[in-house]
Amino acid sequence: MNTLKTLALILVCSLAMSSFAKPYDDFAPVTKSSPYKKFVHLNPFALLVGGLEFGYEAPQTPKQSLLMNFGYYNSREAGGLDIKDDFTNMSGLRVDMQYRFYRKTNNYIRNVYIGPYFNFKTISADRNYTRYLGPPSYDYVDSTAKQSATSVSVGYMVGYRKSIFENIYMDLGIGGGMFIPVSGEHHSELNIPLFSPYNRGVQFKAHIGFSIAL
Repeated sequence: MNTLKTLALILVCSLAMSSFAKPYDDFAPVTKSSPYKKFVHLNPFALLVGGLEFGYEAPQTPKQSLLMNFGYYNSREAGGLDIKDDFTNMSGLRVDMQYRFYRKTNNYIRNVYIGPYFNFKTISADRNYTRYLGPPSYDYVDSTAKQSATSVSVGYMVGYRKSIFENIYMDLGIGGGMFIPVSGEHHSELNIPLFSPYNRGVQFKAHIGFSIAL
């Protein structure tokens, strides 16, 4: 529950930032008249949980594009995992491919999209806990166990992209799909709902980030 509250706060802050940006009409005279050739995607919020996320989007037509996202995670304090339990030494990798269908051309100041995606991700971390020895010592000892999980998922995202400068966009999305564990035995323990799901089944998935059009 604390994780969901934290993620909800990040989303609210992002929307608040966009609401203080210049009115839409101010962007119309300076937006390019021709579609952009490529986009670089960044997710600065991933830094808060020990991750580095970036992507590359290449338009296939003025209203369609192929997006590849990459994420690398490495945190001694286990980033967001430590919110839900006592984890340390987290490491992980994510690869996400998405094909977007935009409502308007890719240089428009306000746009919506729908995008089917395929996602692969893996994570490992040390879980720290206290173990009861029982008789004859009846003592407690601190223990550490390595936990890991790998999942693939397929689904779709519905998103909204808004220009905050001439070629810088805020990129928001929510959707979901089918998540299938492929290795590891600790998907429930390492699962972070909404932003980093691992459990088997149909689950929500969300995204917050920025894109720079070139």
